[in-house]
Amino acid sequence: MAFAGVSLVGGDGKLCASTVSPIDCGAASGYHLLVVEGYSRTRDMPPTGEYIRSRTFLVGGHRWYLKYYPNGCDSKCAGCISVSLNLEDDADGDKQAPPLNARSTFSFIDQFQWLESVDIHDRQIQDFRVDAEMLFGNLMKREIMERSAHLKDDSFVIRCDVVVVGADITADGADNQVPPTDMSIHFRNLLLTKEGADVTFEVNGTTFAAHRCVLAARSTVFKAQLSSGVLEGATVKITDIDADVFDALLCFIYTDTMPIPKTDDMEEEIGEEDEDISWLLQLLEAADRYELHRLKLMCQELLVASIYLSTVADIIVVAQRSRCRLLKEQCLDFIRSHTSLLKVFTGEEVQEMARTCSPSILNKLLSQFAS
Repeated sequence: MAFAGVSLVGGDGKLCASTVSPIDCGAASGYHLLVVEGYSRTRDMPPTGEYIRSRTFLVGGHRWYLKYYPNGCDSKCAGCISVSLNLEDDADGDKQAPPLNARSTFSFIDQFQWLESVDIHDRQIQDFRVDAEMLFGNLMKREIMERSAHLKDDSFVIRCDVVVVGADITADGADNQVPPTDMSIHFRNLLLTKEGADVTFEVNGTTFAAHRCVLAARSTVFKAQLSSGVLEGATVKITDIDADVFDALLCFIYTDTMPIPKTDDMEEEIGEEDEDISWLLQLLEAADRYELHRLKLMCQELLVASIYLSTVADIIVVAQRSRCRLLKEQCLDFIRSHTSLLKVFTGEEVQEMARTCSPSILNKLLSQFAS
């Protein structure tokens, strides 16, 4: 994917003059970076509903720009960071052009090494009209982002990927760039089409077809079970994992990419956040069970960014059970800074509570000792 330039928002909340001029990536797909420096000085500067505009960048022969809402795009998204992708006009300046078909997605730049690099190809094709926007109102809660690894030295970087469908804009009439690897797409199709599948799992009433050789190659646990005959038979029943979690587990095994919770809409609603954390905790335990160490680390990194008072009890219990030392330490650091629990109990005693108590009991304790 071609580089489509950088927009720099300085500590004064304005677009840096050196990044104002438009930039053309010269390809049908490209990504633009929005760098926000001095976040703490600008976080409360624009009120809810007001935005900072990026520079113009060209992808697929069309002009685009981003809107960055530090305090949310509207009252429903207050307390969140919102971003949007907007079609400015055609490269020829034609504002009467018909709707443009394109795919887009946003990510924090430090996420991209573990987010699904081909995920944009699965995004729904959207109709973009001039000055209309593709809005991600709840990109991330500010309180979560401010405690996450995304914010470094009071700065963070958002990446916007754009693929213009049907674009053909290189000088010789064809896009001659070497495309990114599509191996994960082929393996995903293998999983979806079930072609050559030789094992079936029934997970709480939902069936999944898979390939023994792929499972054995990716998981030492599956390999041991297959070689010992544990997974023999027409259908293997699994009752202690939710079907959507097992589906995500298979997705990772076949594509080596971080699965994303399935939602009806492209944009998550704030109310679904707790459900996603519960799903992520179950996926972490499944990754630990089948010794998928990379997936386990991916889950932990996402959970670190999701530690707050209403979730820390659930997270530390799973972290203790799944032997996730760094995640457990992050939970203890949060408890130390947001409650007085560690003034009454030692760290070892809190860890023992996490091992032996239910999350509901821990939640009651945390509420009683909340700062």
